[in-house]
Amino acid sequence: MGLQIAVHRDKGDAEELMGEFTSFPSDKLKAINCIDGKKNMIGHKNSEIVKETNITWKAPSVNQGNLTIHFSIVENFDNFWQNILRPLPSKVDIPVVPVKQISKHKNINVDFDECGNSLGCILYPSYCTGDNCYAGAAFKDEGNRTRFKTFVGINEGYISLGFSDDRLMGDDHTISCTYKDDHYTIQHGYNPLYFNYRQYKKDEIDDMTVSVQDGKLYCEFTRPKYMSVVNMMNPSERLEFDLNNDYYVMIAWGYLHRGSVAVTHHIELPVTTESKVNFKSTIIYRGSALPGLTQIHALLMIVAWILFTGVATIIARYFKSSFGEKMAFGAKIWFQTHRAAAVISALITAISFIIIFVKVDGFTEVAEAHAYVGIVLMAITTLQVFGGLLRPGPDSKLRPLFNWGHWLMGKTAHILAAVSIFLAFTIKLIPKTQSTFGVVIASVWVVCQVLWELFYELRRRRRESQEKKENSSLQKADMILLVVYVVNMLIVLAVSIMAIYFF
Repeated sequence: MGLQIAVHRDKGDAEELMGEFTSFPSDKLKAINCIDGKKNMIGHKNSEIVKETNITWKAPSVNQGNLTIHFSIVENFDNFWQNILRPLPSKVDIPVVPVKQISKHKNINVDFDECGNSLGCILYPSYCTGDNCYAGAAFKDEGNRTRFKTFVGINEGYISLGFSDDRLMGDDHTISCTYKDDHYTIQHGYNPLYFNYRQYKKDEIDDMTVSVQDGKLYCEFTRPKYMSVVNMMNPSERLEFDLNNDYYVMIAWGYLHRGSVAVTHHIELPVTTESKVNFKSTIIYRGSALPGLTQIHALLMIVAWILFTGVATIIARYFKSSFGEKMAFGAKIWFQTHRAAAVISALITAISFIIIFVKVDGFTEVAEAHAYVGIVLMAITTLQVFGGLLRPGPDSKLRPLFNWGHWLMGKTAHILAAVSIFLAFTIKLIPKTQSTFGVVIASVWVVCQVLWELFYELRRRRRESQEKKENSSLQKADMILLVVYVVNMLIVLAVSIMAIYFF
């Protein structure tokens, strides 16, 4: 069903693929231009079953010494063989093509105290200063070369630096460091879109070290200022990347394909610098994982549901009598305040809803549960606002039914908002540090909101059982408690904003 064949040197520089596949059944197989070569790998183009296949491989024009054929064969989804090796010996002795080695198990020291002095640094999250960072990179100009030291909080997989003219994936030059099962590589690559083509790094990347220290994957290397990559979408074109120019830097991390050193598509969003990096500078740069529109969507939602919906709910349930009989624009002040907070919350929610639909161009399966809950929440919010416009008069027999329905729908929306926020912070694209911080803050909000409502409910029932009449002192106490609640929610909101913009 499936087949992959490539030929490598058996010693020395084993990264480069040798020779060219000149003949093969094109109805089943295809020749692939891999790692800067042409037709130097065979792969299948469909899942049709074949019993045998005949392939012709042409050796390089210059003898490269002893070679090894690498096979992977797929019978079906459950049965496959990978990395089958067959020797292809040379008839004459050829010197081994040397390759620059990667140092292993050597500690890489990043002197964070020098960030902003002798080193330029990219640190993530935004509040970190060094050893408490989850991911980052330090760089130093060395004339016609630049030295990089990178790290991320995983102990197996890869970390990749991408150099780009914008903050979006696509047309990016990459250098990736990998580690798995005590095997290390440093790979040169190119992202034409949302995937990576590995390129032949030749002797351009030097002083290479990969290490796992204190549960973090570290990588150090130097690279020339000028490097080029083959545009795999148009193999006749080479794309130039010159670090004398400024680029946005992306830091991505993830895992390797099983039994391979090939990098997988990262699960968590890469961190991208807020501005282009000057690689001759010694500036500390910060980055974020969430795109700008996504951050605005999240900001608007938490403002709507942590602050305005909370105020609207609390005032309608517990503070009707606290404002007395005071009127504003033809209605009692408590009602005007409740209505204003509810309408503002609904408008902000609608704006946020539109923003994220524009950003993802419809519906995204990545955030499926969060998206479904968000759609239901938007529908309930819309019904709640229009339902409020149809409120029966005080003497109507339907008024008690309306009050219960209005309360139930509002409470349901508030609960769904909490669920939606939790689901948002647990989307697999969100970096783990941001996810953990966000879940903690969302939990604090929910606990605060529940405790306040329990307190207000007990206080209301106690007052009713004692048949206390409203007086100025009680109204003053109510206003103080309302202010304390609002301040509490503002503090929670401020910390929640940190969960969006500090990562």
